[in-house]
Amino acid sequence: MNKPHQTLPGRQRGLTLIELVAVIIILAVALVGVSAAISGAVSRSSDVLLETRAVALAQSYLDEILAKRFDERTAPRGIPPCRSNCTDEVDFGLDGGETDREDYDDVDDYHGLDEGLDQATPLQDAEGMDRLGYDNFRVRVTVRYLQLGVGQPEEELASEPNDLTDVQDAKLITVTVNHASMFSEWSFSVYKANY
Repeated sequence: MNKPHQTLPGRQRGLTLIELVAVIIILAVALVGVSAAISGAVSRSSDVLLETRAVALAQSYLDEILAKRFDERTAPRGIPPCRSNCTDEVDFGLDGGETDREDYDDVDDYHGLDEGLDQATPLQDAEGMDRLGYDNFRVRVTVRYLQLGVGQPEEELASEPNDLTDVQDAKLITVTVNHASMFSEWSFSVYKANY
C-alpha cells in the first residue's frame, strides 16, 4: 500500500536563487556603507593627532614667551610698569645684541619669529636647541599693543572693571602653527599685562 507523501517535521527547505542574490546585494550595500564610514574616521584621526601636536607646540612657545618681561624697559619684577617709556611698536623684534634665543628677555623680542618648515631656522626651544619630533611644522609669532579705539579688536577691554585704558597696558601675543599636510593653520593668542 502506498502512503501519501508527507513532509517530515525535521526537514528544512533551502533558499531559492532569487533569495540568495537578494541577500548578497543587501550585504554588499551594507558593507560599502560601513567601509566608507570607517575610511572617513581613519582619515580624520590623523587630523586630530596633528591638531593635538599643534596645540602642544603653541603652548610651549606661549609658556616661553609669557615667562619674559613685558618690555625691555620694564623693571626686573615689573613694578613700576613702564608707561611713556615703553618700546614703540615699530621697534618690536630683536634688540641690539640679541641674536640667540637664550638672549630674548622681553615678549616683543619674539615679534617676527618664524621657525620650522621651509625656514632657515628650525623649531627651537627656550635654550635655542632644536625641537625634535615636530617635522613639517612651522611657527610664527606676532606681538602688538592693544587696539582699544572704537571699532578696534580690543574695544571691549577698555571698559570697567578691566581698567585697560592705555594701549600700553598689555601686549597681544599670537602664535600661529601650521603643518605641511594641512591647508589651515591654528592661531593661539594671549595677553601679557604691563607689570
